[in-house]
Order: sequence, then structure tokens, then C-alpha cells
Amino acid sequence: MASTSRNASRRGNARNTQSQSQHTQSQILESTPMAIDNQVRTLINFILCHSANKVPIKFTDLTASVDNRNEAIKRLPLVSQLLEETYGIKLIQLDGAPKRYICVAEAPVASTAELTSSQQKHQALLYIILTYIFLRGSKIEDEKLYAMLTMMEIDVHEEHGYFGDDIFDMINDTFVNQQYLRRERSQLSPYDDPKTFFSWGPRAKCEITYPEIVKFASKLFNQDVSFFQQQLMMAEGVDNPEMMETPNESIDNTESYDVTMDTDSQ
Repeated sequence: MASTSRNASRRGNARNTQSQSQHTQSQILESTPMAIDNQVRTLINFILCHSANKVPIKFTDLTASVDNRNEAIKRLPLVSQLLEETYGIKLIQLDGAPKRYICVAEAPVASTAELTSSQQKHQALLYIILTYIFLRGSKIEDEKLYAMLTMMEIDVHEEHGYFGDDIFDMINDTFVNQQYLRRERSQLSPYDDPKTFFSWGPRAKCEITYPEIVKFASKLFNQDVSFFQQQLMMAEGVDNPEMMETPNESIDNTESYDVTMDTDSQ
């Protein structure tokens, strides 16, 4: 899991321009034991072409783009290095099987003005959802999430004036497939029906920091950032168990908030 300190250092890196990319690539070529051959270039091009939609890239698809699996494995460290130093992109392997990767930009979007109108709407909804999960102890049942959105006059099954239609699919398909949300089914006991829960996905943990969410929550609920320090400490404790000496119960202050939609919160 990404820690706050790691995310803070990530933000100190700037994205290189296209001309700088070519220069850097030449420098690496001179200093790297393995040469940048056509298979390295093929892997880089494949990753860049398939990273725009933010859907994880399967290792099997990568290997299919070059001669064989072993050649891909030998070149991946260099490919990862070139992506990071040339394009400002980190190639991160996801946990579990099958082997998959996501691409995360080292330099985050500086302002929502850099986003398209559609991207701004998606990001606003995503931040609302991630904020609620953060406030509810890092995990939330899907029906409780939908109920919270309904309180904000966002019905996931109906068209919304700002977010448009297909909100349910955006949450369960787009955000889950892009690894912003993790969706899992669990059963508390053999006598209970299985329930679906949402939590932060690996991409959210890489791209978004808890202090950012606290700042967003303070605007959304018209509260000072200090109001959310307990939730911040608990979230950091979940990511870093050694920080928590004794287990804490989930803190839920959301019932005291004035749940009002403000799409200009970011």
C-alpha cells in the first residue's frame, strides 16, 4: 500500500517533454548493459498505447507482442526504467494472478482544468466515493454507498444532471476495471447472505493521497481539515499496521455532516 510519505515524494517529480524523452533515451542507451533493441521499443510502445484507458495490462498480452515470454522477462526491467525516466510513468505490478500491470504518472494532474469535461465529472464522482470509503474506515458495503449517494441526490440507477447516466456502471465497471476501486464479496457467517464491499483500489492508493482526500472532505462537508484527523490516522494505520498499537473501531462521523452536492469542491 502506498504511504503518505511515498506519495509526497512522488509529487516532486516533473513530467518530461517529448524532446527530453528522446535525449534521455539516448543517455540510457549509453549507460545500460542491455541495449535498447526493437523488442524493448515494441514493449514500450505496447504499454504506452494500452495505458490510456487505465485498464491493467496482462503479462500474457505483453509477451505476445515480442518473440517469447523469456525475452519479455529479460527486458521488462529496462522497459520499466525507460518508462519512468523518459515518460514519467511508473509500471506497477498488481498483486495476485494472473500477472498484470498498471501505469501511473509520477507527476499528477496539477489542476482539473487539464481534464476534459467528461474526465472532470468522473473524477468528481470518484473523489466523493473514495472520500466516503475513507470516512467509513476504508471499506463500505455497496448498498450503503448507494444510499449515501442518494442522500446527495445521486441515484445510481437514474440519469443525473451533472454526472449523466450509467452511474452504476461507472462505479462497478469503469472504476473497478481501472483499479480505482476494489470490489469483493464476503460473508460474515454461514448464515448471512454474501455482501459486496468497496475499498480503495491499487491505482487510487498510488495516485491519490489521504491528505488530498481530507482536503476534499473539508470542502465537501464544510468542515475544518482538523475534523478528519482521526480518520486520517486510522487510514494510515491500516496501510501501516505498525503505527497502530491497539486496534480501533471504525470512525463514522458522516451522519453529522450536511450532505450537500458541490461539484466545485476540487
